[in-house]
Amino acid sequence: MRGAVSAGERLSAPAVPNVPAETDSAVVAWMREQGWVVAPARFEMESDLGFHVWQEQGRSPGTSHALWVSEPMVRHLSARQLLDVLEREEMAQEIRISLRIRIEERGTEYRISVVPRRSGEWPRQE
Repeated sequence: MRGAVSAGERLSAPAVPNVPAETDSAVVAWMREQGWVVAPARFEMESDLGFHVWQEQGRSPGTSHALWVSEPMVRHLSARQLLDVLEREEMAQEIRISLRIRIEERGTEYRISVVPRRSGEWPRQE
C-alpha cells in the first residue's frame, strides 16, 4: 500500500545543512567586531529558501541584531569570500539600522532585505 508506513520504517525530517566550522567562526568573529556577541549559526526556513542565522545573545527578541545568510551563499563561498561580501555590501551598517537583515545571491549580485518580525517582537509602547 503506497503512502503507508510500516512498523519498521521511520519518517525522517529533512537534514539541516551544516555551516562549515571555519565559516561559522569567521562570522561569529565578524559580528563580535561589530559589537554583537552571537551564538553559532542556527538554520531557519523562510518561504522556500533556508537561511543560516547568527543572532545577538542576551537581548530581547525585538532588539537583538541578526544576520541571515542564504544557505546557497554559505555552501558556495569560502569564509573569506563571505566576509568580503559582508564588508562590500555594508552589512554591519544595514544590521545597525534594521536589526535583522538577510542576504542572498541573485545572479552576480546580492539581495539585501529586512527580516520580517513575528507578531509580538516589536517593543511595546506605553
